[in-house]
Amino acid sequence: MQLTSDGKIAYLIKPILKVLQDAGGQLERSEIKERIAEMDEQIAEYAVTEKISKYTGKPYKDFNYRFNFALKDLSFVELLTYQDTSPVTLTENGLNTDVDSLNVQKDIIEPSKKQWEKQSKKKKTSKDDGDPIEDSQEEEIMKNDFKVDKIEEEFKEKLLSAIAKMSPKKFEAFSRKLLNEMGVQFTEKGTQISSDGGIDGYGYHIDQNDFRTTRVVIQCKRYNVAPVTEPEINQFLGAMNKFKADYGVFVTNGRFTKAAREAAREGSPITLIDGNELVRLVKRFELYIKPVTTYILDEFYSSEE
Repeated sequence: MQLTSDGKIAYLIKPILKVLQDAGGQLERSEIKERIAEMDEQIAEYAVTEKISKYTGKPYKDFNYRFNFALKDLSFVELLTYQDTSPVTLTENGLNTDVDSLNVQKDIIEPSKKQWEKQSKKKKTSKDDGDPIEDSQEEEIMKNDFKVDKIEEEFKEKLLSAIAKMSPKKFEAFSRKLLNEMGVQFTEKGTQISSDGGIDGYGYHIDQNDFRTTRVVIQCKRYNVAPVTEPEINQFLGAMNKFKADYGVFVTNGRFTKAAREAAREGSPITLIDGNELVRLVKRFELYIKPVTTYILDEFYSSEE
């Protein structure tokens, strides 16, 4: 996204409001990020782009900071509320806002800048003269980074990084194991047709509730740069028909383009599992991970009153 920092924040405002309204007014931050990426290709590319910090020398995603700025700005104008561990929730004004006619610069950015300036002045008065603040907004977001969100993000980064280093064969085995945990039983046939029409697995899913057995085929693509595109979905649809599958599962560690998602909805049923969904499913089924319990102090302990 070839925009200024403020321009990037402004660009995210309407998509955030839109997905929250579509969801009934409340979503986790991670869900908002995923949904706005699905609806806009530019946001999707921006969300996965890494930069190197000039302060720490470590990689970071500028998208995460701008996203947090956008949430803060929306909270300043009282269109939504959130706390460290709670979902983002639209206020009554947020629910009733006409997103299409919203003037982001006039209605959100300019009023929010006044709030940022107040916070900046307050912080400067509490600093020594020899300790200037180079960027009060950035410092504000970095110091008050959402604790739970940060833990989740670090786990997600480590998991996706490890998956990205898998060989294609190991990624296929990983995907089969995941689908097996989800109730799919693969046949030997599924290990012999990886070069036949883009199918990496063939099996059956037994629904214990209605005693129904369905034929399933899977496709696994370990992509570290390019997303899965519409032609690949169309090819997979053709392979599904060839094997008379009831539905298909397409697994990637990357993402699907908007056109690919639309193509998956138009033909035979296809379940799309991208990198974000992989992280959720790995946690849900505890696939090759060990859960660790930790605790975070509530705001009660930081209050001086």
